[in-house]
Amino acid sequence: MATLINSSGLEEEIVLESLEQIQELVDGYFEQINVEGGLLMINEDGIAKNLPLNDKASALAQQPIRGNVIFTTHAEVAS
Repeated sequence: MATLINSSGLEEEIVLESLEQIQELVDGYFEQINVEGGLLMINEDGIAKNLPLNDKASALAQQPIRGNVIFTTHAEVAS
């Protein structure tokens, strides 16, 4: 299981099924950031697109993160 953390702070458990699903959830191409306990999948153009600041994801990453984010484990991505 993975967790979608939207920019308003709401969290939703999701099952990662495809690259297209991830891109749809984060609103575009994504990059991964390693964080304690897993990784974040974030919109790679979040700043350029001026997406809303995601406070929960920013706290996990210890840097400003914009837009919807997927938090998951390395094992989940590898499967």
